[in-house]
Amino acid sequence: MMSQPIRLQSIANFRQLGGLLTKEGRKIRSNCLFRCSALDRLTAQDSEQLAQLAGVTILDYRDIHEAQAKPDQIVTAANYLNIPANPPDLVVDAKVVEFSPQAIEALDVDRFMTQLYQQLPFNNPAWRQLIATLSHPETQTVIQHCAVGKDRTGLGCAITLLLLGCEESVIIDDYLATNGRLEEIGQQALALWPAGVSEKAQANFRQLLSVDKAWLVAALTAIKQRYASIEQWLEQEYGVTAQQRQLIQDKWLEA
Repeated sequence: MMSQPIRLQSIANFRQLGGLLTKEGRKIRSNCLFRCSALDRLTAQDSEQLAQLAGVTILDYRDIHEAQAKPDQIVTAANYLNIPANPPDLVVDAKVVEFSPQAIEALDVDRFMTQLYQQLPFNNPAWRQLIATLSHPETQTVIQHCAVGKDRTGLGCAITLLLLGCEESVIIDDYLATNGRLEEIGQQALALWPAGVSEKAQANFRQLLSVDKAWLVAALTAIKQRYASIEQWLEQEYGVTAQQRQLIQDKWLEA
């Protein structure tokens, strides 16, 4: 296991969950669980860093057409899985960088994002794959990403931290750490917009490229409204038994 933290220069919002503490005071192992935006711009130098990690599985939560349009750069020996995490009701859709300026201008961003987060936790094949990946004995490193690494990836990492036994305050703090890390992605997207787009559309787009505590809380609240506990939700939605949860914690945590 590498001792120095990995820092990629070519990928926005790349960071790890290592070092975060659980309710019981255990620590997530370093250089094992990562989150980021898409790996389509990964440079050879940064790819070499990732290739040094053992047992890597990359979980790409983008829709199939997103992944085909901007495919991840290959990381040597990594297992790559494209498992879309968008909810089936595409009235709400996490592909915010694909929205037209006209659609963004008309959007009630808070309402839209709240509805998205209320749907993401349920009957989602991406989370079944995430749990299977975290449980797999040969998996030693997991990289979760979507397009910009904030909503689908944000919830995937929240689920990871719930499985590992972290407090909700720790989960929310990790989620909010995305803010301030997506300016370059935003500038690249805005550069493709036609001239004369309204200030409202630009402001809405900047809000779409942020994260808000209320959005993640909406997901957690939706879970609690349907189930008596997080443990019951994990078991009934995704088949996670107490034994499997203990296995996951023993695998990814240290004293």
